[in-house]
Amino acid sequence: MWAGLLALVAPIVVRAIIALGFTALTFTGITGIVGNLVESAQANWSAMPAGVLQLAALSGIPTGLGMVFGAYAAVFAIQTAMGFKRFIFKT
Repeated sequence: MWAGLLALVAPIVVRAIIALGFTALTFTGITGIVGNLVESAQANWSAMPAGVLQLAALSGIPTGLGMVFGAYAAVFAIQTAMGFKRFIFKT
């Protein structure tokens, strides 16, 4: 009885571990890419004239950019993680 149950569960566990590994690897990659984009935006942001920076800061552009970067990172990470469920459930 246990051998049959183990034969059914073992492949599912292996697939789940593989999918979790892919998800962790993808999340690490996405975090790095978004980090590079944010660093690039910050470098270019500091190159702008002081008057433009003050006006942008007063209008909330830095906060809006942070929200947009965060939203894109979250959507991409969720879609990628959900895409790996096919390795577990074979749909």
